Amino acid sequence: MKIENIKNIIDDGFNAELVETAIFTGLLEIPLIKNPSEFIIPKGMIPFTECNKSETHEEFVCFYEHDLCFRDILTATKEQIAKLKQFKGVISPDCSLYYDMPLVLQMTNTYLNRQVGHYLQTQGLNVIPNVRWGDERTYTRILPDEPPFAFLGLEKHGIYSLGTYGCCKSAEYKHHMREGLRSFIKEINPKIILVYGAMPDSIFGEFKKDVQFVHFDNWTKLQHNKGGKQNG
Repeated sequence: MKIENIKNIIDDGFNAELVETAIFTGLLEIPLIKNPSEFIIPKGMIPFTECNKSETHEEFVCFYEHDLCFRDILTATKEQIAKLKQFKGVISPDCSLYYDMPLVLQMTNTYLNRQVGHYLQTQGLNVIPNVRWGDERTYTRILPDEPPFAFLGLEKHGIYSLGTYGCCKSAEYKHHMREGLRSFIKEINPKIILVYGAMPDSIFGEFKKDVQFVHFDNWTKLQHNKGGKQNG
C-alpha cells in the first residue's frame, strides 16, 4: 500500500502540517506564537460558540469556555479559518490545565494552544497568545536556562490574554493565580495583558504598576448588561 493511502486511513492526531513552518522552543519543543507587528487591543471578545451572534464582527474570537465547546478548532483547525477571518483577530485556544490532570497532559494542552495559534498566524490572522497555568509545577522552572513550560512558545515583551473563570474560587486557586502571574511577568515581561472575567485587586493589584491590564467582562455578563462597556 502506498504511503499516501496509509495516511488517509490512519490519523495519528498530531496534525503535523499545522507546524510545518514553526519555531520550536524549549526542551518540550513547544511551537512559537510570534508577537504581532502591531499590538491591537480588541474592542471586545466573543466566545467561539457565540460567533454567529456577533453584529459587527469587530471582536476577537476567544475560547474561554469548556474545552468540548471548541474541540473543532483543535481537531479541524483548517475548516475554521473562513469563520475566524470574519473577525478582527483571535485569542489562541484556552486548553485546560487542571491541577489534578497528569502533568504530561498539561504539557500537551500547552502545545495545542501554541500549535493552533501558530497556524492561525500563518493564515494571516491577528493572534494574541492565551496564557494558562495551573499549580506551581506549571509556572516554576524545571530547567535553569528556560522558562516554565506554561510560558514556552511565547516571545517576550508582547500582548497576551488570560481567562480567570474558575481561577478565583478558593484561597488555593487565588494563590496559584497570583503566583503564576508573578512568574509570568518575571519570565516574559509582558507589555499588555488582557483579562477576560473577574479581575480581583487581591490578585492583580500589585502588578498594575508593571503591566498594562485591559479588563473584559465575560460574554454572559455582557448579554445581561448590553449598555455596559466591555473593556475598561
